[in-house]
Amino acid sequence: MTEARRDASNLTMSTQGEIDMNFAQITISGNIGSEPEVRDVNGTKVANFSVAVNEGYTTKSGEKVEKTHWYRVEAWDGSNGKGLVSNVIEKYAAKGTTVFVQGFPIIEEYEKDGQKQRSFKVKLAGAGSTFRLASKGTSSEGAPQTGSPSTVDDDIPF
Repeated sequence: MTEARRDASNLTMSTQGEIDMNFAQITISGNIGSEPEVRDVNGTKVANFSVAVNEGYTTKSGEKVEKTHWYRVEAWDGSNGKGLVSNVIEKYAAKGTTVFVQGFPIIEEYEKDGQKQRSFKVKLAGAGSTFRLASKGTSSEGAPQTGSPSTVDDDIPF
């Protein structure tokens, strides 16, 4: 008998009490919405930024609909100060950069004006996280990058 239980932050699977595995991961690819904010938390750098993911579809009536979904991302540096924030995000991530992110989904609960609120973010920390740069929003000179394709050398044997 296999049981599966899903809640907001994990998936627990158990087979007759022998295996108990917790796993939750979210994957997004989109553009960074504003310059990443880096702060120090007890000697560890933490970067916060948002990623815009565009969705487009056509309704049954033929109307084209475009939506943008925003995801908050919190990235943690390694304890040695030589991690994701120090080596990649601070140096290369900027507003407009296209990124690929895999991390742990976090739902935070808080109260605002006496009302319970929920907030969602993607946490990047540890070996289960992935952060890849797909493109830069601006070049090193500060000018926007053009979308021109790179030159292909037909003599390359692969």
